[in-house]
Amino acid sequence: YDDGDLTMLQVPQEAVGFVTGRAGNFLRTIEEEWCTLMFFCEVGTGRNRDYEKLAIFGSTRGRRGAELKVLSAVETKVPGYYDKIRDEVNDRDRGKDQSGSWGTDTLTFQDDELSYALGKQ
Repeated sequence: YDDGDLTMLQVPQEAVGFVTGRAGNFLRTIEEEWCTLMFFCEVGTGRNRDYEKLAIFGSTRGRRGAELKVLSAVETKVPGYYDKIRDEVNDRDRGKDQSGSWGTDTLTFQDDELSYALGKQ
């Protein structure tokens, strides 16, 4: 049941442990940063699925921030995953805030711009 405060995100199985972090620490850090509540659904039903469902509860902005942070971590383990689901993610919740103007814009960086944006590694 969705009261308008839920985002469901499919996380590839090979990235679930990385996204969760030791004792759930990475998810808790994201929850605190974005004022959300997150947990994996259907835990304990085996690892024979390709994806695990991650439930993200919170405001529209908080859910999107948490979702993008999780997807950034997923991209580390499964390069190209975000590219496959980009349209679904960017269109989700479009215009669903109180002003009706909510949305997510993207910008493609060139390699030299990306290293500048990320800072020294």
